[in-house]
Amino acid sequence: MSQGLGQASTTPADGYNAPIKACAGCGSRISDRFLLHAMERFWHTACLKCSCCQTNLEQLGSCFTRAGMILCKNDYMRLFCSGGSCAGCGQSIPANEMVMRTQGNVYHLKCFNCYTCNMPLSPGDRFGVVNGNIICENDYSKANVKGQVNGNSRNHKYRGIIQST
Repeated sequence: MSQGLGQASTTPADGYNAPIKACAGCGSRISDRFLLHAMERFWHTACLKCSCCQTNLEQLGSCFTRAGMILCKNDYMRLFCSGGSCAGCGQSIPANEMVMRTQGNVYHLKCFNCYTCNMPLSPGDRFGVVNGNIICENDYSKANVKGQVNGNSRNHKYRGIIQST
């Protein structure tokens, strides 16, 4: 399957004993000093362009391929990377935005807060999950001391240190 990051490598076109190559973009013979190799085909440097926005990909130094298309990073992300919606606020999350994740839920960084005290949680902070709600370590400990958190319940989990994704 051809998907993900591809590398457009620049290769001298006039190498010794090198067969004559035709450009996959325009079909013409490549006699330029350099050519690009992407998706197992050769390209003039001016012919390797994003299938959506026509940006010259030689200048970017890399390309993404999927569904037979050659794409710049922005178009690849727009077409194939769904950010989903935030479990905190319900708003959509752009595919290129940093997020926090726990128990299959995705959050904007600004929405990853303690349910009890609304304190923002950051990578490295400790937290728990009670009935699907994120609870900071301090409030989790208080709830556990009061007997409001049963460590054996499937709905109450102490998650430990936040890992950013």
